[in-house]
Amino acid sequence: MFIIDGSAGDSAAGVCVDLPRPDLNAPRVFPVQITRAAALLDLIQDEGIPSDRALAHAFRAERGMGKRDRTQLQVLVFFVLRYWRTLDVLMDLPLDTERGSSLPRLGVALALADRLDDTLAALTGVDGAVIARRLAAPMSLAARLNLRDGDMQRLRAAFGAEAATVGLALLARAPLDIRTNTRVTTPDALRAELHAAGIASEPIAGLAHALRLVDNAALTQLDAFKTGAFEVQDAGSQWIIEACQAQSGMSVLDLCAGAGGKALGLAQVVGETGRVLACDVDFERLSRLPLRSERAGWKNIECQPIDHGQDREVVRRAPFDRVLIDAPCSGSGTVRRHPELKQAAIDLTALGAIQAQLLDDGAEVTRPDGLLIYATCSLWLDENEAQIEAFLRRHPAWRLEPLPATIADFVAPAAVEPACGMARIRPDKQGGDGFFFAVLRAPS
Repeated sequence: MFIIDGSAGDSAAGVCVDLPRPDLNAPRVFPVQITRAAALLDLIQDEGIPSDRALAHAFRAERGMGKRDRTQLQVLVFFVLRYWRTLDVLMDLPLDTERGSSLPRLGVALALADRLDDTLAALTGVDGAVIARRLAAPMSLAARLNLRDGDMQRLRAAFGAEAATVGLALLARAPLDIRTNTRVTTPDALRAELHAAGIASEPIAGLAHALRLVDNAALTQLDAFKTGAFEVQDAGSQWIIEACQAQSGMSVLDLCAGAGGKALGLAQVVGETGRVLACDVDFERLSRLPLRSERAGWKNIECQPIDHGQDREVVRRAPFDRVLIDAPCSGSGTVRRHPELKQAAIDLTALGAIQAQLLDDGAEVTRPDGLLIYATCSLWLDENEAQIEAFLRRHPAWRLEPLPATIADFVAPAAVEPACGMARIRPDKQGGDGFFFAVLRAPS
């Protein structure tokens, strides 16, 4: 455990941060494991491939890789991605240094795990004694939390005195949440079935259909998964489904459906007498939804690839009782699952323009007195509250809809007034990924 030193220029002196240490259970790490991890890290950084997808591809490409080697590779890759900036500070690299090879960062990780022998030191170019001395030196809060300076400023702007607490939560391991498909089973029955399979789970307060696994587990081979009894879905996404306040028989537009997790949840809420139109510009991701809806048994979902928010197929089916915009964003609330985003080059200005346009497009197809729900998996004000404030200036007849107590009692308000219609799902409070949502009422 080390402590943020106020002399490092931060106001969070006294905040305790666990010493980063990769959990390498094997007594020895071999050079081939390090070169394999370095190649994968370089691929993730150079090609912008999500880390989980890159690891899955590596496992498929080397089917002879044993379980221990797979675990070792996963631990090393995620550790370096999660603690990138701390590792750079321990390497004494200035912030504007070119990324370069991942081998030295792996060497520092090995030193922290007491696994840096002479062979691995020569391979990675890291001196363990030097790393030990640098660990005792002051380090900024941003570096300890593995955030770039700009993101540290955004975190402070959004959470004030609680910024360090949120930042610490983003370094923890993300939980695995699932949503019960009530067409197939009940939460209690599903929990019992999981328990019989050796998988412990707990209910999530405020979410009637949600369960959180005590430990991560392989789920796709379970009979309950194959029969559509549940979907893997973070609690934050389930709260956004709740925020839509859809009812049986309603028509719902999921304008940025992605692979369709929220569309499936909304189909469950509106039932067979309702309809859900799931749209996205990413045809590949949307193409996964038909198989998922078939497994879940919901026939009230239509998939529609689109080129933009005002696609003629969307307009033709309008108006909708509920319009959900889960907008493209920085993903800053999901860095526990996707730590590569901490180093990604993200154009917030360009994203902001897309978010604003989607809000305007969604307003055009919401029925009078209907609800438009805007959501992101971002923590930053400029993607969240600022977007809603700008939308209301452009559309003064619209208003924020106060959240019902069934939601407001369990989520963190995004402003001083709890019923303001905006809320945050916080990793330090709700435990899942970081999300924001706002509920807007169309003029009648």
